[in-house]
Formats: sequence, structure tokens, C-alpha cells
Amino acid sequence: MKKNLIRKGSTAMPQNKTDIRKKKIIDTATKVFSQRGFKEATISEIAKKAKISEASIYEYFLTKEGLLFSIPVDASQMLFDTMTFHLKLIRGAANKLRAIVFLFIDSYQKNPDFAAVLMLYLKHNKNFLETEGHVAIKAGIKQITTVIDQGIETGEFKKGTNPYLIRSMILGTIEHLVTNWVMTGNPDNLEELVDPMIDVIIQGIENTGNDPVHWSLQRPVKREESSS
Repeated sequence: MKKNLIRKGSTAMPQNKTDIRKKKIIDTATKVFSQRGFKEATISEIAKKAKISEASIYEYFLTKEGLLFSIPVDASQMLFDTMTFHLKLIRGAANKLRAIVFLFIDSYQKNPDFAAVLMLYLKHNKNFLETEGHVAIKAGIKQITTVIDQGIETGEFKKGTNPYLIRSMILGTIEHLVTNWVMTGNPDNLEELVDPMIDVIIQGIENTGNDPVHWSLQRPVKREESSS
């Protein structure tokens, strides 16, 4: 049973004063949790920085942990919606994987406070596994498995490729790089690591020519002009 620590009425984008206030609370909490740490931060501090009353926060969130768990819900949904849109425009499983990794890294680099909260306070919280936020993330990362499956089906990737293992390698590497970046500030530009990282993955699973390739990925054969 999923834990209901977040009050109902959540929407992806602010529609009215209520939604705008809720988003302000979440944005402020993200910054405070990132800078102060989840345990040290208080609802009182969040309310003060958001310039609202503590009672207003409790109108939306039952507990401080419920507020923490609400942070990735809309942000993750927006990321995965963007991902879905772009993947429809990209041909080839390898190119799609490259786009997925770039969108993940780009999202974290543009939102360092969110990246810090996700990597330092949510990823290792067992209670988070039973929340709406985790369900949203879990559903989104299935896009990686789908792309790998497509690559195997078309022959772009080796037939014996394990989609779950490759997905775990991609996500594990991203998590390690982003966590290190959040804690140390290195490297300065995470996006510079996208190509080297995905190149290593692709080199390990790409079809080297032993398996048949789907007709849509085959290169046209150049015909030699007959001499007359």
C-alpha cells in the first residue's frame, strides 16, 4: 500500500493560487533541504523563507517527510514527458539512449538543488519506495528498457543483451556522477561526460554484424554503374 503523506489535489503545472502556493512551498523546501539537509531543516524555516505560515504548509503536506516525498513528483513527470516527446523524433536505439542520458544529466545540472535532494535524501530512503514520487520515477525509467528492447528487436543491439542490466549500468553511472558533482562540484560540466559514457555502453552492446539488422537500419547498397 502506497503511503499517503501528500494531500490530494496535486497538478503538474500551477493552475490557480492554491497550486502556485503549493509549488512555492515545494521549490522553497527543495532549496532548504539541499542547503541545510533534511534532518536539520524545519517546517518553520521553510515557511519563513517561503513567506507563508506553517499552518499553510500543513494544509498541503501532513509531515516534513511528506513534503520531501512530493518534490520529485511533478519535476520527474515533466522530465519524462519531455523525454517521450523527443524520443518520437529520434531514429535508432543508440541515438535514443544518448538522448535519454543527456536529458537526465541536463535536468540535474540545471536544477542542482533538486539533484541534491534526489541523490542524497530520497534515493536511499526506504519509505520513498512506497510513494507517488517513486512510482513516477519508476514508470519513467522504463523508457530506457523499452529503447534497449527496440534495439535488440531491430538488430541494432546484440541479441543476448540484458535490458535490465544495461539500464542499471546507465542509471548507476548517472547517479554516481551526479552525486559526486553535488558533493564536490566536480566536474564543472556534467554534460561533457554524456558522450564518453554512452559510447562505452553502446560499444558493448552494438551489433557488430553477426546478427541480421532490421531493414529500416540497413544502409543502401551502392550499385556500380555498368560500363557501356
